[in-house]
Amino acid sequence: MKTLYNSIKILSLLLGFSTLLFITSCGGGDDGDAAPDDANAYLNENVSLPAGSFTVSADQVTETNDVVVSSSGSGSTMQVVGGQQVSVSIPFTAANSNVTHAGMRFGDSGDIIMIPIPAANGNSSGTLDFTFGIPADICENLNDICHDIRCYEFAVTSDGSGGQFQVSRANINQLASACGGCDEPQCVALLGENCGAQGGDGDPRFNLTWSPAGVDLDLHVREPDGTLIGFSGVSSSSSGGIWDVDCTSSCTDENITWPDGGPSGTYQFYVNHFSGGTASYQIRVFDGGRVVQSQSGTISDGDSPTYSYSR
Repeated sequence: MKTLYNSIKILSLLLGFSTLLFITSCGGGDDGDAAPDDANAYLNENVSLPAGSFTVSADQVTETNDVVVSSSGSGSTMQVVGGQQVSVSIPFTAANSNVTHAGMRFGDSGDIIMIPIPAANGNSSGTLDFTFGIPADICENLNDICHDIRCYEFAVTSDGSGGQFQVSRANINQLASACGGCDEPQCVALLGENCGAQGGDGDPRFNLTWSPAGVDLDLHVREPDGTLIGFSGVSSSSSGGIWDVDCTSSCTDENITWPDGGPSGTYQFYVNHFSGGTASYQIRVFDGGRVVQSQSGTISDGDSPTYSYSR
């Protein structure tokens, strides 16, 4: 009996050791891939960038007070999904008019991505405008939660020494990857109830937010049968679609939803600029309790591009 007990004890230890090896080996790939709980590292390795972009190490960069950037966002967390193109506009002032690149990094340490901005050269002030892409497979490589992403943005100059750069202090924009449902605790913590969207839930649901307040934007959705819901169309449709949040002043949300489920087919949606100055907007499409598509951009007059969603 004692021999049997010792054999079982040894077997248990071996199994525990094997389990430990299994758990630690699943923390990341053999090629140094980002861990599934580190969205910042994953984006640094896989983000889609404009042509001519490159990466420099931290020891090639020094901070300067000669260049200053100001906030380019609303201060709220922006939710992003796989395949989304994110537009960035970084206002800057430069004492020596020598800004050559925008700098970007996800997370508070590590290499910095350099993005050439030819239009900035020779200007003492302006904006660094560029677009980056969220990888389409981001949620296949990360845990099924909303991930806290910090996008550090810099204005960059060259100090004349080969391979050395000076950067402004960073402006920080907060993003959240939509890898979990809106009721997932981390999504609630980062974005609020219903992923921070105002208005009624539904399948599908189209939610528009924008910044700054004081600009009046209107959301429009065209159903698969051609019915247009929104300011230029109807407020409700025979299929059950409802324009239930119409912002007219001192607000920044609009919502069009199908509480009892909408028809199958392709929906087209866009934003109209009704009044005010330039605004940054985001349209999120919800279906099945999670964000399935997100579109963002800036608008100063007329209509945004027309986007589509099929279900």
